[in-house]
Amino acid sequence: MKLCWLGHSGFLLKCGEKKVLIDPLISGNSRFPGNLLNEIKDPDYILITHGHDDHLGDSMKLYNSAVTKIIANAELCSWLMSQSITNCEFMNIGGSIIDNDIQFTMVEAIHSSSITSGNQIIYGGLAAGFIVKYKGITVYHFGDTDIFENMKLIAKNYKPDVGLIPIGDRFTMSPQIAASACNEYFNFKVVVPMHFGTFPLLTGTPESFIESINKKETVKVLQLGEFLDLDALVK
Repeated sequence: MKLCWLGHSGFLLKCGEKKVLIDPLISGNSRFPGNLLNEIKDPDYILITHGHDDHLGDSMKLYNSAVTKIIANAELCSWLMSQSITNCEFMNIGGSIIDNDIQFTMVEAIHSSSITSGNQIIYGGLAAGFIVKYKGITVYHFGDTDIFENMKLIAKNYKPDVGLIPIGDRFTMSPQIAASACNEYFNFKVVVPMHFGTFPLLTGTPESFIESINKKETVKVLQLGEFLDLDALVK
């Protein structure tokens, strides 16, 4: 499995020959590296943690009806299908699906969720995180969230090896609280900070996160477009 940061909360996971995009914010992200456009073309899966514009992002533009499945909560899928998306896997928190030997599980997050459509604000269901498991490696994308005690159950039940964790503050955990979540609840082999630096309001920094986390050697601060070989780091 290979992991690439697309900026903000967006990631590309390569699970064998399959491409999994998570929260792909492209056109609204001035830092997105243009040389990755071909890498993210025709994804097999797009996971959307919640309906806010910076997470729904370019999902509909990147969707290819011939090859792509969008995986999201029931409310988001219902809205997407009203917008001409034809292949959407309805899920909700606690549920899992397995496709092409990849297991996708939707887990709790503490955050709001809505869809902005023209001048309308539409209810977007519950915000969530995703567990992605493939060939013995488990990745936990936290979505947008605060710390919550049930993280210990996520750690116990899914035993994630890799954490993709928001640190930007204001709309999610601060670096210090994100580090506290890692210290108290998880035993990650790799931790990748995300959801920072995209907009001026996101004041949290990787430096503050590293300063507060106990296992500093697990932290990988990725450059945009940088690929991380998780097979080499986790197994």
